[in-house]
Amino acid sequence: MSFTASRLHRYLSWLLGIWLVSLCVSGAVLLYKNPLLRWQYPQLQQVQAVAEISHWGPLLNQLQQNPEFRYVKFPAADALWLEAVTFDNQRHYYNEQHQLLLSRQVHSDWLDWLYDFHLHLLGGATGHTANGFIGLLSLVLLLSGLWQWWPRRFSRRLFRLPKPDNSLRSLRQYHSVLALLLLPLLLLTSATGAMMVFSQQTQSVLHALFPPAAPAPKPVRSIAPVPLSATNWTAALQSARQHWPTQALRLVSLRQHDSEPISFRAKAGNEWHPNGRGVLQLNPRDNSLLYAVAAAELATAERLRNSFYPLHIAAVGGTLYQLALLLTGVLSLALFVLGLLFSWRRLKARSARCGVC
Repeated sequence: MSFTASRLHRYLSWLLGIWLVSLCVSGAVLLYKNPLLRWQYPQLQQVQAVAEISHWGPLLNQLQQNPEFRYVKFPAADALWLEAVTFDNQRHYYNEQHQLLLSRQVHSDWLDWLYDFHLHLLGGATGHTANGFIGLLSLVLLLSGLWQWWPRRFSRRLFRLPKPDNSLRSLRQYHSVLALLLLPLLLLTSATGAMMVFSQQTQSVLHALFPPAAPAPKPVRSIAPVPLSATNWTAALQSARQHWPTQALRLVSLRQHDSEPISFRAKAGNEWHPNGRGVLQLNPRDNSLLYAVAAAELATAERLRNSFYPLHIAAVGGTLYQLALLLTGVLSLALFVLGLLFSWRRLKARSARCGVC
């Protein structure tokens, strides 16, 4: 079995190594996306915090008049600007005075290229799916390496590092020890990444394991028509705050049709997901409540599924966990190089023995 695991580990590392390392390193950089945005675009550094969410109402009224805008992301502690996103994923950043500071077109800077690579391998929906399969195969790669290493008896000698050199023993030992250190977070990020890509399949499995006690209420899809121009976003924001005073409004979808309600995403104080998974809907005619389900009220399966994203991007766990993910991403490159050198030197050694024979 160890021989089979050894070959499986070796072949998968050759097949996936460069892709997995690229995803790890790009993910490590994207952990600091908002600070990097502020560094690249100094105008974002001057934005001041806004105390009352309804302050953004006039700007939302303005954006509502433009059918190109899809949704708005409200300011957060590490991103004080308001971000308005169009249907073709152009991003527009506004300060507290409702002034446009920055418009980012798709692939207009290195951060967007890096984000697209990490999420879609620069290949759209096909690349996104391929990314999921890389995550699944990475789990096999990691677990086959663990199976190959697993000793019959544990001792300190297994973790002792020899003097660094190019010998097979030294390369194998450094690769093994580094892999053991990185393994928990590599497994976590590979698994959560794959489960986010195959979200529907994951949802089906989780619902089978943790069946809900009762059918979940469904958000409102259609209402009696209310003209888009009649939407009063200042009043809507005030009404949303009154309904959920302890929740932070994080996202709102701009209405596209007269029969569409106002839909907010909200985040509770103890919630992991940075964008919140609570949903609140209002009738734009009088801003009356249509639907409200907080993240804590969701079924167990949904709460588990909603934990994958914050674990993947270090939105939970504080600075130490974020640094641990950063080191895991960066050191995965060293892990790959050590494994590659070990395989190369072993092939050369075997070739030399065959030549002697």
